[in-house]
Amino acid sequence: MKRIGISARLDEVQGRCEERDALDVRWATLLWSLGYLPLPLCSGVAEVTEYLEALSLDGFILSGGNDIGSAPARDRLELGVLDYSSSKRLPVLGVCRGMQFINYYCGGDLIVTQGHVNTRHSLSGHWAEENGLLAVNSFHKQSIISTTLSSSLTPLAQSADGVIEALRHRSLPWLGIMWHPEREKPIADSDLALLKNHFDGK
Repeated sequence: MKRIGISARLDEVQGRCEERDALDVRWATLLWSLGYLPLPLCSGVAEVTEYLEALSLDGFILSGGNDIGSAPARDRLELGVLDYSSSKRLPVLGVCRGMQFINYYCGGDLIVTQGHVNTRHSLSGHWAEENGLLAVNSFHKQSIISTTLSSSLTPLAQSADGVIEALRHRSLPWLGIMWHPEREKPIADSDLALLKNHFDGK
């Protein structure tokens, strides 16, 4: 069974003096249904490389939540994940913030956009059509467009307003999507196939 590490949003809990990693339980259900062992990653670990080595992971998901820069401990963890994944050539799936973080790591940038929070929209592009990804959910207020996309990344799909909704690294097994597969009910067959193909190297 492949072991998939997944990062979580980092929340400050007022009145309890706590920082908590919080992960949608639907991620565990989704990954387990595909035959993967989901392993939530802890943001507070200082020695990230040693931590990841000890977990013996086969791939990673960078999940949604937290603007980049708003949760430094999470940023440090995910920087370490991408460093580690790059050196080991492990597959990474970036979801929403996770896709944005891949672009940030590779030298790209973000812009603020309207009309992408709590809605659905169609996708265009050969990759989207080929994979049956015709309409997806959307929960983001920051976006990547052609002028803010890292040169290390290739756009795969976009929305009607030119926002890049999926991308791939040019040389590493890293894929980014802006929608949330785990929030669909039921999970779309196209998303199940996307995850399976990505982590099984098909």
